[in-house]
Parts: sequence; C-alpha cells; structure tokens
Amino acid sequence: MFVLHTIFLYIHILSAVVSIGPLFALIPTLKKMQSAEEALLGGFVQSFQSAITVVKHAGHVLVLSGVVLVLISGWTWTTSWILLTIAVAAGSIVFLARAFKPTLKTFGTKEFNKEVFIAKLRKATWQYILLLLLMLWLMVAKPTLW
Repeated sequence: MFVLHTIFLYIHILSAVVSIGPLFALIPTLKKMQSAEEALLGGFVQSFQSAITVVKHAGHVLVLSGVVLVLISGWTWTTSWILLTIAVAAGSIVFLARAFKPTLKTFGTKEFNKEVFIAKLRKATWQYILLLLLMLWLMVAKPTLW
C-alpha cells in the first residue's frame, strides 16, 4: 500500500506542476502579443490554446490522482482542507470554461479587439493562477479549519 500511495502522490504532485506551470509561461506570451502585428497573433493564440489544453488535461489527472489518494490514505472526504480544495477545484473548472474559451473564440472575428482580447486573457490567466495557488496551499498546508 505504501508503494501505491507513493506512486499516486508523485503523479498528483507532477500533475499539479503541469497544471500550473504553463500558465506562468503565458505571461511573457501575453507581453509579446501586445507588440505583435495582428497577422502574427494567430501563432500566439494557438500557443495560448495549447497551453490551456495542457492545463485542463493535467487538471483531470490531478483530480483522479487526488481521489485515489483520499481513498487509499487515512484522510476522509469531510476533512476541511479536502472539502475546500474540492470547492475551489469545482469553481476553477467553471472559471476555466468561462474565462478563456469565449475570449479565444473572438480571435479572427469582427468582434476581435486586440487590446481588449489581451487584457481579458491576462486578467483570466492571473485569476486562474491565484485559484490554483490557493488549491496548492490547501494541499500542502492541509489547514484544519473545522
């Protein structure tokens, strides 16, 4: 059981890194998008979409490995930090769906405005980073809140 726990803990930690790391890489991408000509923005937008896809799929692995860890460990579903992590994770799933996709879909349409587009992506990126950092803190600190 110890080996199984160790393997899933490693998978869980690795998926946490992969789910947050690409977001930090998007910050310089957004900076480059500001000065790029609109003809070159397509490559940046595609990179942005790819990074969000990686984050999303790493999040799936993160959730599944977290479920397995709770099932094979001594933690219960009613533990405060686990419940709060689940709540934040659920909120982040809704946020991820609403924050990036609608904005990214405007690229190449008549509604596209480069400055507004980049500002929305930058704001959403930082908000999502903060949500993930909150979940990371809950999983690392494991605060007992009740």
